[in-house]
Amino acid sequence: MKALAIVLLVIMVAAVIILFNGGLSQLPWLQRHIPSPGQNYMSRQSEVPPPMDKELEEEFVAAYFTVNMDRMMERMRSTTGKMTTAAPPISPGQYLAFGDSELLGGSIYSASIGVYSVPAISVVDAHLGGGLDRPIMGIQSSADIPEFMMSLQGGRFGEFNNGLRSVAAGRMPDALNECIVSEELARTAGLSVGDTLSLSSFVQDKDRNRKDIGFELTIVGIYRDSTNEYANGARQNAYTNRRNEILTTFETVGSSIPTGYSGAQLAATYYLKSPDLLDAFAKEVYAKGLDPVYDVVSP
Repeated sequence: MKALAIVLLVIMVAAVIILFNGGLSQLPWLQRHIPSPGQNYMSRQSEVPPPMDKELEEEFVAAYFTVNMDRMMERMRSTTGKMTTAAPPISPGQYLAFGDSELLGGSIYSASIGVYSVPAISVVDAHLGGGLDRPIMGIQSSADIPEFMMSLQGGRFGEFNNGLRSVAAGRMPDALNECIVSEELARTAGLSVGDTLSLSSFVQDKDRNRKDIGFELTIVGIYRDSTNEYANGARQNAYTNRRNEILTTFETVGSSIPTGYSGAQLAATYYLKSPDLLDAFAKEVYAKGLDPVYDVVSP
């Protein structure tokens, strides 16, 4: 009996550790709502691949932020002791402020967030259902977790430079609340240049309280898409289908995200005029408010 009690105690402790470390995806009634690794979600901003600009790379030296996990673990031990996989969020405004520097020859920003339309519109592969772009914690009922049917991509225009995407009608978005949609999505949903899209999503604060956010976007263009519909290994549904990517500016995505909230995948690459300026740039961004749990690095 004593041995059995010890085994049961070990199992209970392990279960608690799993639940508090993002293990909710193991529960069968949540598996539909918690993304698998193949769904290309990012649980920390540091895991989002930094955007790149080939022209800037040829002339300047790239720098970006990564989470120092040793520092993060030390902070958890010295404060609440609560385990978490989430780094403190860097707000869109902070990313832009860090790029305002005499040490830089340029900077590039990207943002991505899952969205659904209100009222609902027809999307490509709608019959496969939607998906999520992040692990969800703190929401009491699975019925309260929306499925994203599209993704809103801010500042991600690289494939227009390599020929995989091109403007088929209208123009590229260059102002706040402008967007461009794929030919397939426009045809499926009956959208045209000049139409308005009403999109919704949500973000969460550090206590996992949910805040709904919205985007009112004007379609200024339609793009032709030659990319693969799905990334390698991605679960196939409407959310992961790249024909349902709505492209806009970084500022448009960022304008709806309150400071201190996470949910959007944000990233930036800063291009130093000289590799010798890395330490000076790091000192500058820390003075502007970059959390010291982040390192400023150059590849």
